[in-house]
Amino acid sequence: MTHRIYYFSATGNSLQIARKLAESLPNSELIPITPDLAAELQAAAEASDSSKGDSSDGFDNSNNSNQSAGSNETSNAVPESVGIVFPVYMFKPPRIVLEFLRKMPKADYIYAVATCGMMPGKPLTVIKNIMLKQGMALSAGYVIPLVSNFIVLPKTKSKASVEKAFKKAEAKTQQIGQNVQKKTAHFDKETPDIIAKPVAWLGFNPMYRKIPELDKKFSVNSRCNKCGTCRDVCPVQNVKITAELPVFLHHCEMCFACINWCPQKAINWTPLTKGKQRYQCTGVSKEDVITGRFYRKQK
Repeated sequence: MTHRIYYFSATGNSLQIARKLAESLPNSELIPITPDLAAELQAAAEASDSSKGDSSDGFDNSNNSNQSAGSNETSNAVPESVGIVFPVYMFKPPRIVLEFLRKMPKADYIYAVATCGMMPGKPLTVIKNIMLKQGMALSAGYVIPLVSNFIVLPKTKSKASVEKAFKKAEAKTQQIGQNVQKKTAHFDKETPDIIAKPVAWLGFNPMYRKIPELDKKFSVNSRCNKCGTCRDVCPVQNVKITAELPVFLHHCEMCFACINWCPQKAINWTPLTKGKQRYQCTGVSKEDVITGRFYRKQK
């Protein structure tokens, strides 16, 4: 049986953690969370139900073989475990992850791994509550502090401290892998309510609800050469390249992939990002991120 790992990543932190986790699990499989994934899972489940004696879930994952860790087994097998790896946005999982969770198929052992730049907030609690409404349970949850790609905020970590954070994360990921194989129930501590609730109520929650239209604050300067990188790395196809400049379509995830991967540094979000150093996770390429925007093989 496989260990299936769903992941969402904009600038590579969560992808890197998902890869390390896959390396620690036998017969592991990495699957990017895309806007269409939930629908594909539903279609596959229906196809499986209509086929007597067929344990396949109907997926063709051949385009994602480069993301798989040491296994020829595909997602046709019933997963032994299901992991969700994602970054924290405003104390919560990204909207695309929440939408996927509301429609994902049931599994016996499900765990979540949240990567964050500073305080994690309550991402594991949010996932627990959503899964309870779906008649499922979160078996384990982990928080891995790394570095934020939200370059609006002041830089808080030096290069040395970032390297140290990733070394600690790698060791923790190996431990998570061991826990998954044992089906261990474990939950890391989240931000205490005395801090998380006021910050969420007064700031993050209102802003989180407005995320799809926060792209109205993006601007593109004259350095743009219309290379299409912003369009290609966007996880929700929110960027359209026109004859003049990229246009944002107001169903944004605020993942900042477009800003951080733009080779010309031509995109900003409010004046707060102007002149700021862009961030990409070491060991993850733009091509890796673009590959993660698709799951099924294009026909």
